[in-house]
Amino acid sequence: MRGHPLRLLAAVLTVVLAAGVAFGEELALRIPEVVATLAGRDVSVSARLEPGLPPEVVKRLASGLPTTAVWEMRLMVLRNNWWDGLRDERSYAVTATYRPVSGDYTVERRIDGRLLDTVVVPTRAEAERVLAGIPGIPAFTMGPHLAGKPLVARVRCVYGTGMVLGLLPVRTMTDWRRSPAFSWSESGATP
Repeated sequence: MRGHPLRLLAAVLTVVLAAGVAFGEELALRIPEVVATLAGRDVSVSARLEPGLPPEVVKRLASGLPTTAVWEMRLMVLRNNWWDGLRDERSYAVTATYRPVSGDYTVERRIDGRLLDTVVVPTRAEAERVLAGIPGIPAFTMGPHLAGKPLVARVRCVYGTGMVLGLLPVRTMTDWRRSPAFSWSESGATP
């Protein structure tokens, strides 16, 4: 009787590890560069997935199902000898949906759940391009508490969700990538 719980645990770990190996080929997906641009008090963030959307996401988009990529962005104070300090975070979600009557795609862009805009793009390739990047949206607003501190923007993309064993939620995503350090003062940006 004592060996059964250990066997069950070993079987569960084997299935979870096998699922991790199945997702392993997606680990090649990455964000090569994050760009944080200051304009007055606003920090705009740009990033792209390379080599593009994974095949499962492209297949979902081609099937006509609503397809979402969620970009998680964080503004951090850069620390050399300790963990970076979180100062603010945003979630930028892009959803593309095929419209069979007109043969085009609607694209909704949201930040923190609030609708920014809805546009219509003519092709699936254009919908893929929009899902695979952040186009330099204003993400953070600077304040006096951030003046003179070394800052970085960190970004990752969540492009898939699912369940393992019918009860363990999993999210497929890229690793975090950060921008070069920058600082802000009331008079403007400094590299």
